[in-house]
Amino acid sequence: MGGSGVQRPLKFAKYLREFGWNPIVLCPEPGVYHTFDKSLEQDLESLNLEIHRVQDGDIFQKSASSKKSIELDFSDKTAKKLRRISRLFFYPDNKRGWISPAYEKGLEIVANKKIDLIFSTAPPFSNHLLGQQLKETTGIPLVVDYRDSWTRNHFQEDMWSWQKQILRNQERRVVATADKIICLDEFIKNDFVEDYPELENRLEVIPHGFDSEDFNESDLHSKFQYKKGALNFLYSGLFYEQNQPDSFLESMYQLFSTKPALKEKVHLHFQGTVDKRIKSLIENLGLSENVTDYGYLPHRIAAKNLLDADVLWMISNFHPELKQIKSGKLFEYFGSRKPIMALVHESEASKLLEAYEAGFWANPLSVIEIKNRLELLIELWEANILPKPNNEFVAQFERKSLTQKLVKIFNVISS
Repeated sequence: MGGSGVQRPLKFAKYLREFGWNPIVLCPEPGVYHTFDKSLEQDLESLNLEIHRVQDGDIFQKSASSKKSIELDFSDKTAKKLRRISRLFFYPDNKRGWISPAYEKGLEIVANKKIDLIFSTAPPFSNHLLGQQLKETTGIPLVVDYRDSWTRNHFQEDMWSWQKQILRNQERRVVATADKIICLDEFIKNDFVEDYPELENRLEVIPHGFDSEDFNESDLHSKFQYKKGALNFLYSGLFYEQNQPDSFLESMYQLFSTKPALKEKVHLHFQGTVDKRIKSLIENLGLSENVTDYGYLPHRIAAKNLLDADVLWMISNFHPELKQIKSGKLFEYFGSRKPIMALVHESEASKLLEAYEAGFWANPLSVIEIKNRLELLIELWEANILPKPNNEFVAQFERKSLTQKLVKIFNVISS
């Protein structure tokens, strides 16, 4: 599968062996998903890991053969409707159909191998239910990894209270069973302490990160079409429900309207998915000549492109009360050591951008604030004084170092 969330477990699997742990992977792919990335699949194959794939019992897996993945291309509006329908019928999510066959396969692996620990990462949160069941049956220590909040997730805003209670009951059983709970950031950890104060001593924080090797592959070449004489912005990744580029594009339009000369000095690059609605907006704002769209690129090439841009930008426009980090993209941006323009609310992300020392952020709902930040970036670029990042700050997010932190937890609870 493509996307930034996939890379966390992939990179853990990549580096675990260097610290004395041999990962055996249990997963439900291939199946139906919005994006697949062959370069990540090649990375996985190069690790020569033992991988067990089970055919899922749900409709998303049954519609794909065991040898073929099906890539969906839904509009954001359609995807939103499908998620709402899915949340009405599947708890905790529409991947729960894989729990039963994966449980049987997991018991088979335990019977044939010396398994020291079970690790599950979510979303999808069906993975945690599977981990819970295997722990309860085998007694093997369980570590659950929260890449996002489960019962405080923004996707639950339109759910009824009885639905939320089902999910809360499921989560309560999982965390009561787990030996350690890994949180992506301090905000998720603090939510846990508030909801389950008895678990405070079982909580650890391991953030998202980046893999330096993704930027150093000499056999790969960038596909970035640099616009000479212009400040080149790059957006890397997909656009989701709340995270749309409208305010950024509108800010550019207003900036060019008030200062027409700047239109020749800015170029926007997109690698990921720019749907018809966004393309139409770009055209209506008269920005077509200022935009290059590469479509979805393999991760390795996308990472190379980051190094050739002048400024990287991102948006995380979730509710201001949702303070936690919502995008792994930010950490890969850190790894590129490029200036970053982020449209985020005051949050953990904004704090990290300030510590990065080459980060700029603006309220994603304020076109004026975004316009002012953009104008500042252009001024700094013209003066050749765009800021440099704090390398010591960046180093803490290396995937290898984060895996070593995870291993220390594994060693303690498995001893």
